Amino acid sequence: YFADPCPLPSLTQSVAKILLDRSPLHAWHAHPRLNPDYQHDDATKYDVGNIAHKLTIGRGKDLVVLDFADWRTKASQEARAAAAAEHKLAVLGKHFARAQRMVKAAREQLALHGLESLFSDTSGHGEVCLAWMENGIWFRQLVDWLDNETMTFVDLKTTDMSAAPHGLGRMMVNAGWPIQAAMAERGLNALLGHKRRRFLFVVQEADEPPFAMNVVEMSETALTMGRKQLDVAVRIWSECILSGIWPSYPREIIVP
Repeated sequence: YFADPCPLPSLTQSVAKILLDRSPLHAWHAHPRLNPDYQHDDATKYDVGNIAHKLTIGRGKDLVVLDFADWRTKASQEARAAAAAEHKLAVLGKHFARAQRMVKAAREQLALHGLESLFSDTSGHGEVCLAWMENGIWFRQLVDWLDNETMTFVDLKTTDMSAAPHGLGRMMVNAGWPIQAAMAERGLNALLGHKRRRFLFVVQEADEPPFAMNVVEMSETALTMGRKQLDVAVRIWSECILSGIWPSYPREIIVP
């Protein structure tokens, strides 16, 4: 998915955010099919989240648990590189143990929300790849989890920040969740037909116990905002992909 398997370079929700937040040139640099020097971010800071994602959803890279204290030694780095060469993710034992505690806490909290069926392979599918074309432009979206009736989209997010209710609105806007939901809606409508769907974002703290979580449902107001933002990004992308011109910031002197 991350290498972009579409016939032509495709637009994703993450690239759409870069188009809107920065510039087309930044989006070009962040795209694996456009930038010949592109390198996927393999930072170890995401390991706990990646492990929790794998254990919760059941999809993702196979894990290799290693008994190192950290990644500073040559032996640990070589072991991680060897795992990566086999398309596996090497993780530290202490991070795996923390992720296990996170997943246990997540399932307990989902039950309290009345959402026991989320991330169950009997009621839905994990890591569903959507790819579709509109007016000669390809789109791509990876969905963490879809229920069997495709009425509910779920995205699992782990954060080192607070997931307290009073900060979720700001987190939602800053991270562009409305754009992500709008892209998923657009793909599902194109591939499966128009339906009224729920868009849920499960947000869990990953830094320390109690690994608290909240579940955010995208409101129609926020989704409308995301649709409008995505429309702007699609227009910019279409112009750039057809012309081959990817402008950066304005050349004029800026007076804030």
